[in-house]
Amino acid sequence: MSSTVYKGKSGQWAFIGHRVTGFMVFFFLLLHVVDVSLINIDPELYNEVHHLYGNVVLRLFEVGLLGGLLFHSFNGLRIVMVDFFPGAIRNEKSMFTAVLALTGILTIVGGYVIMKPFIDGRILS
Repeated sequence: MSSTVYKGKSGQWAFIGHRVTGFMVFFFLLLHVVDVSLINIDPELYNEVHHLYGNVVLRLFEVGLLGGLLFHSFNGLRIVMVDFFPGAIRNEKSMFTAVLALTGILTIVGGYVIMKPFIDGRILS
């Protein structure tokens, strides 16, 4: 029988989430640099790519990206607080809960704005 050091506590989930969302943000930045560079290479292709971004599936990915950005940002602030204020470690679990709550609420609000054209029955052209 093997044992793992991960016991599923909030700090470990925050660590894993921070790494996963960091990768998501990095991948998005690479994609963004490539798609913006298309304007100099082929403006017509640039327009086609940005038209594709209006697709409902890619809009859902955008909502996921928003959630990842929010989690990564708020969790980064939580890490800074724990690093600079040693007493904050006592409140680590409640701070992680706050990170999740803020991320969830703001992702829902932002996701609504991102998906509004599809919710209203309008498709971007």
